[in-house]
Amino acid sequence: MSDGGVKSKQKRKEKLKAGSVRFSKFTLVGGLNAAVDIGVLNALIWLEPTRDPSVLALYNVVALVLANLNSYVFNSLWTFRGRSTPGLYQTITFAGQALVNIGVSSLLFYLLVRPIVVYTEMPAYLATNASKVISIAVASTLSYFLMRYLVFSTKQPLKKPVRRLRKSRRLRRYRRRKTSVEDVLEDA
Repeated sequence: MSDGGVKSKQKRKEKLKAGSVRFSKFTLVGGLNAAVDIGVLNALIWLEPTRDPSVLALYNVVALVLANLNSYVFNSLWTFRGRSTPGLYQTITFAGQALVNIGVSSLLFYLLVRPIVVYTEMPAYLATNASKVISIAVASTLSYFLMRYLVFSTKQPLKKPVRRLRKSRRLRRYRRRKTSVEDVLEDA
């Protein structure tokens, strides 16, 4: 095997190991997020018990927002630290990812919890926790890929179009200023 082939194989092995470590960190942060999410949901149910699926969905959204804030802090500071470049791009893409996460998780949660609390006598806390675990699993998997390939990507696929847009705006402003200065000089 050539020297280049050995280096390529070694590089792939290192990349796989780094990806495994990153996914392990993401899983630990996800466990903490799930604890925040489930803890807040159960605290709200304990403080203000209800069997109304709409109110349970609202409790779920509050819990998800807090879990997503926790997620941003830990994933940007620890899980994706080497890839994290705080700024407008990362903030906007994370917010977009969080909205997708909240939307998917809330919809799935509502679709799962509604039939249980409406058509059975199962306690609300049990129905919400079972629905929550399933919605967390689905939404967390989606979130990992969005964070890995969009929010904390080294390539930042959405950054170039944003730069181009800014550049074209600056260029238009510059041309407008240049034209107005030339007009003033011609009039003098």
